[in-house]
Amino acid sequence: MIKYEVFLEQPTLDFYRQGYCPREDYTCLGLWVGGMFSGASGKRYHGERALGDIAPGVARTTQLVELNQNLNDFSPDLYSELPVDQMEPYQYSEGADALHFVGENIRLDIRGGSYDWSDAKGRWELHVELLGQACTWWIPKQKGMAAPMHYRSQIGKATGQINGDPIEGFSLFDFIYSHPGVIWFELPLWRTVEKQWSMWMVEYTDGEIDAGFAWKGQGDTGFSAGHLVRNGVSTAHSDARIFTTYNERGVVRKSRIEIGGEVVELEHDSCSLFPIHTHGRVASTSRGKQIAKSWDYTEWVPDNIGELVDRYVMTGTRPSREAQQQARIENERLMYPEHLPVVQVTMP
Repeated sequence: MIKYEVFLEQPTLDFYRQGYCPREDYTCLGLWVGGMFSGASGKRYHGERALGDIAPGVARTTQLVELNQNLNDFSPDLYSELPVDQMEPYQYSEGADALHFVGENIRLDIRGGSYDWSDAKGRWELHVELLGQACTWWIPKQKGMAAPMHYRSQIGKATGQINGDPIEGFSLFDFIYSHPGVIWFELPLWRTVEKQWSMWMVEYTDGEIDAGFAWKGQGDTGFSAGHLVRNGVSTAHSDARIFTTYNERGVVRKSRIEIGGEVVELEHDSCSLFPIHTHGRVASTSRGKQIAKSWDYTEWVPDNIGELVDRYVMTGTRPSREAQQQARIENERLMYPEHLPVVQVTMP
């Protein structure tokens, strides 16, 4: 069992400044914006960008895709010039009431209570109103944890357009901090702590909005942090439980979340990054209210993620698309064909 704390924070603009330090000798090792979105056209989308997780001043495309309604394959990229792991430098600046991160494609403008995310040179435009408070968990340095982690997460409602298609959905807004001198991929989060992380937002027919996230730790870590937002009011939890159902290939198909005395049932029907990132809807909640709209984004971590990160990320490579299409899951380990070539990832 690991020692950790989960608590709420009332965010201010200072929270998001590049030099913000939540604890002595901590620095920001990554900022993520992302989420799941539904278009008026009937299409659904997923996007995520990481800023500063590979190197300071570098934005990385995690994914910008149209969801494929297929759990057994990748979703297609929306922009050929912005594939997974595309990287570009960005400039950071501070205004009187906003912080700005600006690259060739990406622009992120953060204000108190909201942010605007433009990408693909304006073809992707989102405005996000943040819901509730920030929920933070902190894992101090301890046996089995080479570095501490301070992770702050917020959930927001997104509106805007993607390739001219009016959209709405939910967005995550996450930061991680630890001691200087490492990059995010070297931290224990994927390697030791996380097994599954599910996020969702549901809008009921009466207009009320619920949202939340839940973590399931690896093995006997006992990690079970969570956050519920009910009609704008946040509560932090350390009792989250996730019960996962897999399809025939070992991909997450359903998730039952029990947290804070409430139950949320998720159904996944699309895979943006096989088999790690899946998406779908909220099938039901224990509140018994009729659901009008809902979104879900789940990250599942294979048991050999540390080996995969060392083999690919830390050597500046990634599996080829052919290797990814031929990947298989064996005993919750993700296996790529070793005879196929890797792809070099170019730093800006």
